[in-house]
Amino acid sequence: MAVQRNEVAMSTILECIRTVGRGERGRKPLTFDQAYQVMDEYLNGEVGDDQMAMLLMLIRVQNETNAEIGGFVKAFQSRVPAIGAEIDWPCYAGKRAAAGKPWHLLAARIMADNGHKILMHGYNDKPASREHAQDYLTACQVPLASDADHAELLLQTGNIAYLPLSAFAPQAELMMSWKNRYGLRTPINTVVRALNPGGAEIGLRGSFHPGFQQLHAEVEHVIGKTAHAVVSFKGQSGESEYNPKVSQTVWLSQTDGVHSYYWPEQYLSDIALPADCPLGTAEEDKVQMANSVVATMTAVLFAKTLDREQAMATAYQYWQHYVTQHAV
Repeated sequence: MAVQRNEVAMSTILECIRTVGRGERGRKPLTFDQAYQVMDEYLNGEVGDDQMAMLLMLIRVQNETNAEIGGFVKAFQSRVPAIGAEIDWPCYAGKRAAAGKPWHLLAARIMADNGHKILMHGYNDKPASREHAQDYLTACQVPLASDADHAELLLQTGNIAYLPLSAFAPQAELMMSWKNRYGLRTPINTVVRALNPGGAEIGLRGSFHPGFQQLHAEVEHVIGKTAHAVVSFKGQSGESEYNPKVSQTVWLSQTDGVHSYYWPEQYLSDIALPADCPLGTAEEDKVQMANSVVATMTAVLFAKTLDREQAMATAYQYWQHYVTQHAV
């Protein structure tokens, strides 16, 4: 029976490689079902790393589709426990040092202090030399969960937790490392952002490259989760942190489809500042920090309210309360 299953898996991966790897006129993307099946077989140990890496590289070269990513995500989600969170907050890109500290971590901490249950998850790609949220958890008093059960307990007692990718999807962490091994980013970078290990009803997706903002929103709709809203935007360095200095199209995925909204910049030069920043932000960057925190909270709250002005007002209220608590 095991031999027969391996033969079926071999047939699946080879067919998928042929599908996406034929000549320019013959190749085509995988369907949702094909993507689900091949990833499911890989996660079962029926497909080798080299074969899966080859498939992902071929998909990446011609740009992944929402159906392909959706199928991959669904295969992972069938193995990921629903921890029970309100907000899904992926942290995978890290920020370039020139873009400032990971202020989105402070935004999440403030929202948790205001009653929102937030599960952050991520992967610290040390060779990338970026500022990752995981390195600043202690500074922002965000507890590190050892596994899914621990994360669930932390959410129940403190409204926030950070769960490393290795603690709930170790095979995805291995696949993330293929970028350093093969020298090419694979679609798994898109997949991990959508894993939603908390089973949250609200999610945010930050990405860098043009077109991926819409793709992330479409993936959520393809997966078809009910009572679920995800806001997707071009984030600082590709991270889940909104840049208040730019105007851009923001994408929102809901059960009735994917919608786009044009947002002008929302930068306030006169904004209240705390006496200090737990992340060690330099004095000259504090206005940027404050605006980034408020803008990021606004994006998350927008997914709940569908009203940017209302979301911004609530975010600013959260920020003002935080500043009052951390006055000189």
